[in-house]
Amino acid sequence: MADVSLAIDYVLTKHSGAVEVTSSGMRTRYGLREGFDLALQASLFFSSMTRSAAREVARNFYHNAYCNPLCIEWINDQSVANKLLLLASCVGIKQAGKMLQDALSVVGNGDIGPLTLHALDHSQPEQVLSDLDLLCK
Repeated sequence: MADVSLAIDYVLTKHSGAVEVTSSGMRTRYGLREGFDLALQASLFFSSMTRSAAREVARNFYHNAYCNPLCIEWINDQSVANKLLLLASCVGIKQAGKMLQDALSVVGNGDIGPLTLHALDHSQPEQVLSDLDLLCK
């Protein structure tokens, strides 16, 4: 089974801990976008919170809001778990789930559940990663 902490660490290293402003004027930090969650905004996550405190907030947020619905802890291959979580941080949970289902040729709505996990268990991780890369282009 994948280590959720390692998957979150992987995502946090791929995104900046600095507050950045997108071309649409939204602030982002550690891959999380302003407006996604009001509690993040209220906590000063996108403004004056220190980088170390923001990293812990992001870690908890990814664990609860991303890893749980993506069933990261139930994925057998760490590389696939890392890729799926990173993908979700870029395109959203539902879209990342749908992309995984498409890579596995599973008919689905983007919700990761027993059918998707079963197909993933019986797939080759390298092929899944390759197919996800193709879907990202």
